[in-house]
Amino acid sequence: MVMTGESLPLSLPSALPLLRARVTLRLLEDATLPRYQGAMLRGGFGYAFQRATCPPSCWNHVDACTMTPLCPYRWVFETPHPPDIPHLHDLRDVPRPFVIEPPPDSRTTYGAGAVLEFGLVLIGRGVDHLPAFLCAFEQLGQMGLGKRHARARLERVEVLRPWQPTGPVIYQEGRVPPGVGALPLLDGAAIAARARALPADLRLHLVLPLRVRTQGEWLQTIDSGALVQAICWRLHALSVFHGAGPWEVDYRALVAQASAITVEREQVRWVEWGRTSGRGGRQQHMQLGGLVGSAVLRGVPPAVRVVLLAGSLVHVGKACVFGHGKMKVESWRDGG
Repeated sequence: MVMTGESLPLSLPSALPLLRARVTLRLLEDATLPRYQGAMLRGGFGYAFQRATCPPSCWNHVDACTMTPLCPYRWVFETPHPPDIPHLHDLRDVPRPFVIEPPPDSRTTYGAGAVLEFGLVLIGRGVDHLPAFLCAFEQLGQMGLGKRHARARLERVEVLRPWQPTGPVIYQEGRVPPGVGALPLLDGAAIAARARALPADLRLHLVLPLRVRTQGEWLQTIDSGALVQAICWRLHALSVFHGAGPWEVDYRALVAQASAITVEREQVRWVEWGRTSGRGGRQQHMQLGGLVGSAVLRGVPPAVRVVLLAGSLVHVGKACVFGHGKMKVESWRDGG
C-alpha cells in the first residue's frame, strides 16, 4: 500500500502486541554495578535464559538442539530467518523480541537489601515466552550481578497497563499471586488511537543514546526523516521475525512527510559509551555512543505521530535490546 495524501492513513503491523513490565530484583549482597546497567543486565541474561529453559546438554551447543517446535531460547536468541523473505536473509543482527530498560539513575554502589528496578518490553511472540523470561531473571539473580557477581532475588514483576505506570502484579516472592487475569497488552490500534490524540507540535526527548546511521554516518542531530525511517525498518523487521510477517506498507511517503517537519529548540549531544562483550567466546570492546537530548517537532502529521509513538515503545537504532534508543514523545505547548 503506497501512502499518499495529507492525512497519510497508517496501520501498524498486525499481530505484534507489546507487553510492558517492571522487574524488581532485591540484592542479597553488597554490589558495585556499572553506571549503565542495561548492558550488564543484557550481558548475563542470554546465559541465564538458556540455563533456565534448556537442558544442560544444550548449553553452548545450540546447533545440536533437536527440539521441535523450537524451544524458547532459540526463538528468542537464535530466531530463524523466514524462508520466504529473501531481502532479510543476510541480516546479521536479527531483532530480539524484548527490550531491557535500565534503571533511570546512574547509581553504582548498592548495599545488601537494596532494590534494583528496571523495565522489560516483550514484543510479538516474545509475549508468549513471558514465563521463560521470569525463570531467566530468577536464574540471573542466582548467577550474580556486576564484577563481583553479587547475588540477587527476583522479588516482583508488575505488568503495566497501557499508558499507566502501574498494573497487576504477576510474580511476587517466588509465586504467581491468585487472581491474575488477562494481561494488559498494547496493540497497533491502541497505539494509533493514542498517537492521533496528540497535538501536531511535539516534544521529542532522547532519553538513552540514539544510534542511527544515515548516509553512512551516525546521526549527530535530530533528523526526523532518518528517525522515522529507522523506526519503520525496525517495526518491519520485528513483524517479520516475531509477528505475522512483513509489514505491507510502502513508507517512503511517510519518510518524506517526516523530513518536512520543522525541528526547533534542539538541544542534543553525543555521549560516548563502551561495553565489553563475550559474544562468540571472545572478549570484544564495543563503542556504542549515541545522541541524547531533546527538540520540538512542529506540525507533525498524524501518521508520523503514530510511528514516533510506536518507536518510543519498541526503541530505535542500534543496541535497543539493552535500552538504547529510548525516546519520549510528549505534547508541546509554547512556553511549556
